[in-house]
Amino acid sequence: MKKTLIVVALANLLLAVSFSMTDYFWILFPISLFSLILISLKDKKYTPPNDRLVTFNDCLYGVVTGTILYGVFLMTYLILKVLPFPLIQFVEELYLIVGPSTWWHYLALVLIIIPGEEVFWRRYLQSKMVVRYGPFVGVIFGACLYSLAHIWTGNPMLVAAAATAGVVWGGLYVWKYSLPLVIISHLVFDLWLLVIFPLNF
Repeated sequence: MKKTLIVVALANLLLAVSFSMTDYFWILFPISLFSLILISLKDKKYTPPNDRLVTFNDCLYGVVTGTILYGVFLMTYLILKVLPFPLIQFVEELYLIVGPSTWWHYLALVLIIIPGEEVFWRRYLQSKMVVRYGPFVGVIFGACLYSLAHIWTGNPMLVAAAATAGVVWGGLYVWKYSLPLVIISHLVFDLWLLVIFPLNF
């Protein structure tokens, strides 16, 4: 457990640095995720679940769940736009930081950031929580750790979004133990959110 806490602290430090140095975000964030992947793979005492190879159903579930999750975020965004609370500005600020703007940003997103988040937060860290506390508590605990790591952004909308997405992708992983499934779901969600129909209108 002590080693897990150290790894969580390191993950928080890496994300804090990435989001605080906004001019270098697209350099630091992929490096941070790649580092976390290496840490998770080098943990010799950790035996990950038996991930199965990707199937057609995994692809289908990934596309459907990623689209539904985006739909939830879209509806929430539309509701926030009519409420008398200054929350939309946090969404706009978020796009200024994490919105990809060049081809290599998209490449880093697809090849490192999305797979890295699922490998580290779901396959590695959440699985440890599931083994220790059971599936339900493990998923909730894992989602909390995932969302709290985004608190350093100072953006409450990102923290809430990470918590919601963490529960969905964590639940999917516990359900099927398919890493490709959650990666596809995450990828489809990000495609909607950042490319097809960004929530900055």
